[in-house]
Amino acid sequence: MSQVPASEIERFMAGPGSRFDFGQIAEAYDRWYDTPVGRVCDTLEKRAVARALRRPRPGPRLLDVGCGTGHWSAFFSTRGFEVTGVDIAPEMIAVARAKRIANASFQVADAHALPFDDGRFDVTAAITTLEFVRDSEAVLREMARCTSSRGGTILVGVLNALATVNIERQKAGTPPYADARFFSPQELEALLAPHGDVRITVTTFVPRRAAALSLAPITDFLGRLLHDRLGAFLVGRALR
Repeated sequence: MSQVPASEIERFMAGPGSRFDFGQIAEAYDRWYDTPVGRVCDTLEKRAVARALRRPRPGPRLLDVGCGTGHWSAFFSTRGFEVTGVDIAPEMIAVARAKRIANASFQVADAHALPFDDGRFDVTAAITTLEFVRDSEAVLREMARCTSSRGGTILVGVLNALATVNIERQKAGTPPYADARFFSPQELEALLAPHGDVRITVTTFVPRRAAALSLAPITDFLGRLLHDRLGAFLVGRALR
C-alpha cells in the first residue's frame, strides 16, 4: 500500500476537524460497496450525482473533499475530471493512493482550511463528508472559496435525516453514524443557499427487504417522481 509521509501524519494525527476517526476503518471501508445493498445504493447515488454534474469542459478540475479511500474520486475520474482528493485521515489517503486512480492525486488536508488558491477548481464535491465534519458551514465556505466564480459547481451528497434507515442508524449508536450530523432536504438547501443557485435531489429509495432489492430502480424512480422527501440520500448542487 502507498505510504503517507510522516510529516502529513504528524500534522493531522489529532483530527480536530472530524467527528469520527475514519483512519481506524480505512482498510475495511470499501467492503460495504461489495454487499448487495451497498451495490444498489452506490448505483443509485452515482446516477443522482451524475445527473447533477454539468458536462465537463476541456481540462475540468474537481476537488473531492473528504475523499476517503478514493471511491468517489474514481467515479469523478471516469466522468472526465482531473481529480484532487483530500482527507483528514492519513490512513484513508494511503488507501486512495494505492488504487492508482487515473487523473487523480491525493493529499492529507483538513476541509476546514483547504490548502488551495481561490477559484482553483471547476467543481468542488463532498460526498458523505459534511455529516462528519465539526463545522459544515465553515467547510462549505472553504469549498466555495476554492470553486471558480465563473460557472463553477459546488456538489454535496449527504445522508437524509428524514430517512427511516438513517434514523435507525443513529438510534443504534453504531460508529460512525452515532457521531454524525444528518441533514434534511430543507437544512441542506439552507446550507448551500449562500453559495449559488441551489437544487436539491432526494434519491436512493431502496426496499428494506433483501428479496426486493432488484426493485430498487423502480422504487427510486417512483420516489423521485412523487417528490418523496424520505429517500436515504440527498444530492445538493449550487451553481455559481
